[in-house]
Amino acid sequence: MIAELGAMLDAFDVVRRAEELRKRRSEDDGLRFLAGFADLRRQLVRPVFEAAGELLAARGHDFAIREQEFVFDGNGKTSEALIAILITPAGLEKAAASDVQRRELTFSTRHYTKTISITNGAVPQSGSLAGAGGSYTLAQVDAQLIEDELLKLVASLVRS
Repeated sequence: MIAELGAMLDAFDVVRRAEELRKRRSEDDGLRFLAGFADLRRQLVRPVFEAAGELLAARGHDFAIREQEFVFDGNGKTSEALIAILITPAGLEKAAASDVQRRELTFSTRHYTKTISITNGAVPQSGSLAGAGGSYTLAQVDAQLIEDELLKLVASLVRS
């Protein structure tokens, strides 16, 4: 019995160590993804948003950029990291609060899938509602994609 029990416990330990290693690797991958998103946000997305914002402001329009870090609270609840630009065209300063999403472009993390969701007020079914079609890897998000999404938003706002 002692030999069989020892063998069972040895096998259990092997499985447990493998699971711990898998979990640690997954956590490391998640941290690398979030760090990659922070770099992308700082080096690419924010500069594009700021450049567009300067031109918008010069033409009498208002904009605001907001950022949020990834937060995991102890109760299993998470808030994804994001960067968003909200554009208020001249003359719409008193727009309804329900109109905000239509004037906003957001790049946010989806930490479980390690992808980025782009939600564009100009495209009602964008972002998480679009499923996999609205998800991008870090490598897929480049200046051209950011600019294209921003142009879609502005085009929809100036046509309204």
